[in-house]
Amino acid sequence: MKINHDFTAKIYDPVLYLALKPIRIEVMYELLEYKEKAILDLCCGTGNQLKLLSKHGFKNLHCLDISNSMLNIAKKNKFPVKIYSEDATKTNFKNEAFDIVIVSFALHEKDRKTQEALIEEAHRIIKANGLILAVDYVFDNKTAKYSRILINIIEKIAGGEHYRNFKNYIKQNGLSSLIKKEKFKLIKHRRMSSGAVTMSLYQKADLF
Repeated sequence: MKINHDFTAKIYDPVLYLALKPIRIEVMYELLEYKEKAILDLCCGTGNQLKLLSKHGFKNLHCLDISNSMLNIAKKNKFPVKIYSEDATKTNFKNEAFDIVIVSFALHEKDRKTQEALIEEAHRIIKANGLILAVDYVFDNKTAKYSRILINIIEKIAGGEHYRNFKNYIKQNGLSSLIKKEKFKLIKHRRMSSGAVTMSLYQKADLF
């Protein structure tokens, strides 16, 4: 998968910061009871989600992305978090290293094989009965038309393979087609941004 990370890093916060801020706040509220837990933001981008968590007293924060351009911006925030430059589909973390893994707006930009590998890796590094909090787009009869149009415009700005992957993600029913019931149990689910975004909390299934 070839993504222009330098270009994406330059436009990410200017284009998306204000739009994503209320969603990041909702993620923070969802995780408030887990302030002392080990949390990894998988595909963290410029690190703004963990910056917000850190400001609200979260202690054990970890941030991973394959894009050094994104991570260089994350490092400028100077908040207490461990930063890793790695491929999210094959990290160097030990099995069951984290209580919670966040995957926020990371799946839709990737091809199907990478999406599946990322979810499988998240399952490996989450502790028994640990959680994955996934945030991403969904288009269905509950999604407002204007939200569809706006998101399509944003995704077209990223362009190329990113946009093709986004369209395929939507066509294949997004997160619901990636999370396997034998791997994760749905705990909470809510819609945001006029029905265009889902925030889903899953618990690692204790079936093995």
